[in-house]
Amino acid sequence: MGETLRIATTELHGGHPALDFVNTLDWRDRPAAEGGPIEMLDSYAALLACWRRLDIIGTPTETVLAHRAAAKPAEAAAVLIEALELREALYRIAQAVRQGKTARLSDLDVLNRCLLRYPEGRVIAAVNGARLGWKAHGDGLELGSPLGAMARLGAELLVSAEPASIRCCAGPGCGWLFHDTSPNKRRRWCSMESCGNRAKARRHYQRHRV
Repeated sequence: MGETLRIATTELHGGHPALDFVNTLDWRDRPAAEGGPIEMLDSYAALLACWRRLDIIGTPTETVLAHRAAAKPAEAAAVLIEALELREALYRIAQAVRQGKTARLSDLDVLNRCLLRYPEGRVIAAVNGARLGWKAHGDGLELGSPLGAMARLGAELLVSAEPASIRCCAGPGCGWLFHDTSPNKRRRWCSMESCGNRAKARRHYQRHRV
């Protein structure tokens, strides 16, 4: 339950739901000797919390899927593996895009498989009070259905974004990706309050150490 709480409360700095999804592997580039990465999606419950946080699903859908997952734990575990495969494929494709490289066919296959396996049958509806969002239509809701929406959002970003707008945080060990919408595309940190301030503190220490 600890990582379910983490994904429900963590700061989102990706600037796009697909990149916030990618960033659920926290401290992605941190060496194992320093603690290594932290996996936020360690259960199907955490995956549901992630989808809810990113407005991929609303509270009613989250409740329905949680009940169905409890009845089908093996299927829920398989969907979690599929979600992690999609996340890592999106990460590698985004890295290829921002570096001007060709994405691996195997990663595109993972993305396209989610798009084809979970076609979106959704309508717009009030999902949280007066807030509008997408809602599954009909009885076709599966444990992995939100993967279709997640894959579509990622595909749309990767197809339409300027390569220079997809950036990786310069903070040592961070590894978070973000959509840089600043005019000059020179944003360096996922967040000035976190990695940016740590960098300032390191520079201050190096200037003043004896």
